[in-house]
Amino acid sequence: MKKFLIPTAAAVAAAALGTPYYLGIKAEESLTAQQKLLQESGFLTVESRQYERGWFTSTETTVIRLKPTLLHNTEKYLPDNLKTVLQQPVTIVNHIKHGPFAGGVGTRAYIETEFKYHPEAEKVLSRFFGGQTPVNMTNTVYFNGSGEISLNVPAFDYEELSGIKLNWKGLGGTTAYGNNFDTYRHDYLAPALQVKLADKGDIAFNGLHFQSETTDGSNRLSLGKSSLMLDNFLMQWKEGIDYNVKLNELVNLVTDLQIGAFINPTGTVAPSKIEVGKLKFATDTREADRFINSEGRFQFEKLAYGNEQYGPLDIHIAAEHLDAPSLLALKNKLAEIAGRNMSESEIQNTLIQTAKTEASGLFTQDPVLNVKTFTFSMPQGEVDVKGSLAFKGLTVKDMDNLADMLGKTHADFDIRVPQKMLEQLAVNQARSIFSVNPEDEAAGRANIDDINETLRLMVDNTLQVMARDQYLTLDKNNVRTRLTLQDNTLKLNGKVLERTPEPEIPESDLLPEDSETQAAQ
Repeated sequence: MKKFLIPTAAAVAAAALGTPYYLGIKAEESLTAQQKLLQESGFLTVESRQYERGWFTSTETTVIRLKPTLLHNTEKYLPDNLKTVLQQPVTIVNHIKHGPFAGGVGTRAYIETEFKYHPEAEKVLSRFFGGQTPVNMTNTVYFNGSGEISLNVPAFDYEELSGIKLNWKGLGGTTAYGNNFDTYRHDYLAPALQVKLADKGDIAFNGLHFQSETTDGSNRLSLGKSSLMLDNFLMQWKEGIDYNVKLNELVNLVTDLQIGAFINPTGTVAPSKIEVGKLKFATDTREADRFINSEGRFQFEKLAYGNEQYGPLDIHIAAEHLDAPSLLALKNKLAEIAGRNMSESEIQNTLIQTAKTEASGLFTQDPVLNVKTFTFSMPQGEVDVKGSLAFKGLTVKDMDNLADMLGKTHADFDIRVPQKMLEQLAVNQARSIFSVNPEDEAAGRANIDDINETLRLMVDNTLQVMARDQYLTLDKNNVRTRLTLQDNTLKLNGKVLERTPEPEIPESDLLPEDSETQAAQ
């Protein structure tokens, strides 16, 4: 009997001693795969990596930093303190325990991560977190290669003599990942943040919750669902904020159509307050062969802008039959841009060129945009829009000619909008076109309110004429119509929209050049 017990005991002892070493090898494989993902992210640079593997414990030391080109493209939007932190490298030290019970039953390894910051970044972070560790992270790796990362950023209460205050309630959550990191589940919650900008204003939010489920698709694109929820967001300021919305650049993304400053509103938002309640944003992305179907839904219950109340808002839009290789080309181009020093105009031109070349399949493979829901309650009334927009048979060559694009564009929308909203849009757009001479305004000869009222009357007259011609219906201060576009023919309420021909002026009515000069004088 003893002859059998001794070999058996030796085998058990060997297995007990060898298992942690084997699991240490597997833990290193998992962490190496994570390093590869970091390098492929397009946002981080891995400057160095060192792995020291022991029998029961190992240590991995990695130095990373945000790509300098990424900071170059975004630094003007960042506060100086944050730039100081992001510009410096970070040393990540993973303290790894490996064995069948390292992180509980059925685990391959348990990893505690230590972050070491550059002295300049450390100085900035200590101002906010004091003696607390800014980020705490652990990683439990299971036998099958899957695992769960737990991350926590502690709360802090910061105040400066200048009157700036930050009250951060912390952030915490988990990321569960599958073997080979082909699936992810994120769940993170930030309870609250309050920022007081001295006498400039305040910013605050409550109940920020992010969840997502992501899977790698066969087309090398991420699929799955995500949701972002926010209980409340508040921003109030005591100084005007200048704005310049370049809407024409959106239209010019894939065409050479230049619609100029007419739809580029500029001006100043007066001292006011914005408050949003119960905001939700959800996405769902799936694949069907070489095509991607994606939809998003954006909602909030209320929006207070100064003294005006808006909401609820519900926008549900689906983009269907999107060419996956083109989406991948666009994704790769964005990653490439993140690694280069480029101006905003260069980035825009590069994306436009990509949309017309490698990513042209987004337009030439018969995509469909479905507006499932667009409802919005405004002080002027209710907006309700449903319908679809599709390109059928569009070619790359067509994308350089607006008429050719419209000829292969199919649209069908049911629209209901308040008349007062259309009038206000006309007034807002005209602010970048019309102006009043200060001398005339002071003398009482002209007033911007007179121009605004004239514009409102012009809109009302146009709508009355179109209603009489049955292009639309006026119902209790609402404008209703069905807009369709097919075969280069635009219809409103089923009636072809015809332009009024320009009046013909006989040549006999035209003045000679010298007569024109005399008349002008």
